[in-house]
Amino acid sequence: MVLFKHWLRRGVILGLIAVILGGGSTTTAAAKTVTKVAARSAYVMDAQSGQVLYQQNADKRYPIASLSKLLTVYLTVNAINQGKINWDDQVPMSHDLLKLSHSYAYSSLRMKKGETFTVRQLVAAAMIASSNSAATALGEYVAGNNAKFIQLMNQQSADWGIEAHFISSSGLDNTDLKDYNLVLPGTGKKEENLVSAKAITIVAQHLIQADPSIVQVSGKKEASVNGTKIYNENSCLKGQSHYDKKANIDGLKTGYTENAKLCFTATYTVNGQRMIATILGGDTTFTAMNKLIKQLKKQYQLETTALTDRRISLATGLATTVTAAPTSSQAGVWYQDKTAGLTTTVATKLTPAQMSSGTVNAGEPVAQATVTDTQTGAKQQVTYHSQQSATLFAERVVFKTQPQVDQLLQTLVKPMGAAFEG
Repeated sequence: MVLFKHWLRRGVILGLIAVILGGGSTTTAAAKTVTKVAARSAYVMDAQSGQVLYQQNADKRYPIASLSKLLTVYLTVNAINQGKINWDDQVPMSHDLLKLSHSYAYSSLRMKKGETFTVRQLVAAAMIASSNSAATALGEYVAGNNAKFIQLMNQQSADWGIEAHFISSSGLDNTDLKDYNLVLPGTGKKEENLVSAKAITIVAQHLIQADPSIVQVSGKKEASVNGTKIYNENSCLKGQSHYDKKANIDGLKTGYTENAKLCFTATYTVNGQRMIATILGGDTTFTAMNKLIKQLKKQYQLETTALTDRRISLATGLATTVTAAPTSSQAGVWYQDKTAGLTTTVATKLTPAQMSSGTVNAGEPVAQATVTDTQTGAKQQVTYHSQQSATLFAERVVFKTQPQVDQLLQTLVKPMGAAFEG
């Protein structure tokens, strides 16, 4: 691997050459076609509905470099959400990770002996500066050691059914990891993470769902970690060299190795709808990403419907209701050649645990809205979460019965009672 920062300079130079030779965005305002992306693969989806707007070799596995950190951060956030670790936990750095942080080629955050970092700081360092030491430290803290965390990464990929194989939590390959005792036993000397464009986009979708604020974190041009400045290599952010107002990219993660070339998973919004786009293996990926997003905005129209708080009946025929809020203020469907006709249905959807306990706690899911495009059949589902705790039954019914005494027993007991009284 060459120095991660070198790809930025290389990308700028190649971008200038492309513009000089007429290879920049030449699509006219009237054009409504999406040209093939100048890269190995690409994938664009609506983060809320999962609707796919573009795919190119999307299911084929390729090296993804530091985009691997998206799964590392997801598993970290998931562990936090499950109460296994906390954002403010202090994470010590091992000798090997300190050594890695001092590498000119592989480090963007130099760490000091005895220095500790919070989980929150390490997530920021991994997402903003693509710190390899930070990502690896997160993995070791979540799972106990590096090997167990890689196993967790592959298990999560299998659970989601995505095309992915991981040997590294940072995105470095084995030729880089060998000097830091981070090579997974049983893997090849040159083995690397291989993931499809569709797969890493789905990982990003899960990450954003688990922690929506990660977009804002990844959108910072710079930050400070324990007094050390870190810088973002995403040149498509506002104020950076490749920012394009029409594309308006606001996050998420970049990556580069010689084998992977330029890789980029980007986030942006269209009329409030969160979108995710991935390009793997390009030379002018920032320029290509802006062009792809702008072409898709011309190719597709978004039809939305507003979702608001509503009263949800917890069970059919029972009076108990709760006020529930949707996870998104709107749902939308993308269409090309005709106007979408949207219908919305909301159905109570309780978990087995809620049904078993007979209770619903504040913040738990209680219903699901399904927005359907009657023209195409495309659907988007949005979960409603209860804003209060409640029992499934408005009143507890107690059935009372009059005691019935056996007449023969009563006849026998009476004389005995008289005898004792005497």
